[in-house]
Amino acid sequence: MTDISGAAPWCAVDLAPGQARAWLLQGEAVLARASLDTVPDAPDSGDVAALVARLGTPAVEAPTVISGLTGAAAPVPVPAKPGQITPVRIGPHTHALPGLCQSSPPALMRGEELRIAGFLALNPNWDGVICLPGAVTHWAQVSAEEVVSFQSFLTGAMAEALTTTPLLHAALSGVDWDGDAFAEALDTAMSRPERLAAGLAGIHAEATLGTLSGGAARARLFGGLTGAELAAARPYWLGQQVALIGPDIPARPYAEALARQGVPVTRTDADRMTLAGFNDARRRISAT
Repeated sequence: MTDISGAAPWCAVDLAPGQARAWLLQGEAVLARASLDTVPDAPDSGDVAALVARLGTPAVEAPTVISGLTGAAAPVPVPAKPGQITPVRIGPHTHALPGLCQSSPPALMRGEELRIAGFLALNPNWDGVICLPGAVTHWAQVSAEEVVSFQSFLTGAMAEALTTTPLLHAALSGVDWDGDAFAEALDTAMSRPERLAAGLAGIHAEATLGTLSGGAARARLFGGLTGAELAAARPYWLGQQVALIGPDIPARPYAEALARQGVPVTRTDADRMTLAGFNDARRRISAT
């Protein structure tokens, strides 16, 4: 049995899409943390080693639990209970957490199931829908601590791609936000999602003509993309309580959009859910 008891330092490595982070812990106490400045599309064992090295010498020989490592462990088909999935040993002192998959509609969750497990560990007997915004956004239906089904969207990746395209880059620069512009674009996209591409062209035209501020352009982009996603994900959030797990910036459009639909939303601290998921996995490994 690998010793990752409360007295021994251990490492947690999170390789969810768009982020690569690691923590050195003793029990549940965080001793150090690290991240990669540039995150590859598919982080591998070399990235894990680089992260662990940044945590300092004590971490190099410490037992390690990894979430989101591509190819390390076969994903588990839903329905499945994230809090009961057995981590897979991939080295003498290393375990990897399997993701979740679904055949219809085709979907793959790699890393975000860890945050679901953490949320459910902190909120036992919670039923509803968990929304996990990011480069890939997942909507997971949860009942009796089980992910019954989930649907995934590349909304975050699309937004990132659009903000760097030459046609829209100048218009979308900055961090300003126009709440009214967001609400208008959101409502239009939810009622007429087929007009999304036309709305994006309108952002380009108005920004080029100097009649649209950067804050309004950004808000309209995210309003349109989020509205189209909410229209497609309506069976997941309509009439449900929703927990939102994600960093503040990617979670903001979802929080505002769901509030406009009158959906009760529980906001969470994404790092807290991540560490709770790792600690839950650590206890399962120690019990084997």
